[in-house]
Amino acid sequence: MDYIVELSKIIKGALAGDQKSVSAYTELLSVKLEESGENRAAKSLKALLKHTSPSKTFSPNSLNRPVPVEKDNRFSLADKTDPSGSVVFMADRDDKLIDSFIRYINNKEKLASAEVPINPTLLLYGLPGTGKSKLAANIAQRLELPLVTARADALISSYLGSTSKNIRSLLEYAKEEPCVLFLDEFDAIAKARDDKNEIGELKRVVVSLLQNIDNLEDTILVAATNHEHLLDPAIGRRFHYKIHMKLPDVSVREKIIKYLLRNFPLDEYEYQTLSQVSKGMSGAEIEIIIHDYLREIVIHDRTIDLLELLKRFVKSLNSKITFNNENKSEEIKLLRDMNSDFFTGKVISQIWGISPSYVSKILKGIKND
Repeated sequence: MDYIVELSKIIKGALAGDQKSVSAYTELLSVKLEESGENRAAKSLKALLKHTSPSKTFSPNSLNRPVPVEKDNRFSLADKTDPSGSVVFMADRDDKLIDSFIRYINNKEKLASAEVPINPTLLLYGLPGTGKSKLAANIAQRLELPLVTARADALISSYLGSTSKNIRSLLEYAKEEPCVLFLDEFDAIAKARDDKNEIGELKRVVVSLLQNIDNLEDTILVAATNHEHLLDPAIGRRFHYKIHMKLPDVSVREKIIKYLLRNFPLDEYEYQTLSQVSKGMSGAEIEIIIHDYLREIVIHDRTIDLLELLKRFVKSLNSKITFNNENKSEEIKLLRDMNSDFFTGKVISQIWGISPSYVSKILKGIKND
């Protein structure tokens, strides 16, 4: 049957409530009809497109289809959430890559019309706390779609063959529902098949996963892992976009701190001080310290004490530093080892509340040692 591919895509999109997909394939069908000399039919389709106003693919209350559950224990295979309010801060190079990914998805109609395959897949890898989950939510928010986050504890079953069935069930759900499917802890189901420690069943899971990803077509898939070296080599070919999520540099740390303290404004020097002292921290670690501190000062009706907050960052970076006066010389040495450019004699004197001359004496003693 002529045009069966286009018609099936239009029907599939209509059933899923994806108007963008319906419009794209209707436009493609009109072009093919015109090329075949069926001008009247082509003209009718174009008229329909012209008078159909675009609508959003998602509103928080528009998706009522339940997420599939694990067959044996009836655990939900994923959590579906509204990602509104998600904020992330990234290096410029990564921001540009995400912008490119978003443009790619938003122009899927043009790609479909040109018969260019659509494969909106993104792999995030890097250290814990670098914002992989936040970025997945931010992408869903920008695309005005719900975030469907897979639950690894429910996907992976002790019953033979059930894990593959769970993965297939969840990915089939994502194909039918407009969403961003987020597979966190991706290495749990995508380990390299040459790993001698893994049993045959888990290797079959990887094969099933690869096959199901290949069948996703235009489903938006974001996967994340802290252990990219464990992933099967074939995984890389399934993800067209990849981002190495690194620890934030000083400029990104300053943006994170300013956002977290947006209701407790400081001056630029104070922001810069906190962003410098937090060197080596992940965004999640910075968030935990600031939120813990803010809870305390709000409950006790206090204002922000920069030195107190500074000390909390230092203690988090090095548990041996307690700001105990009895170990002053030893702790000052540890501070200098941490970041000699930042912890100058002036800064150290302010932290400990001692005179610059006394600090200078201590530092000279350290140097002479």
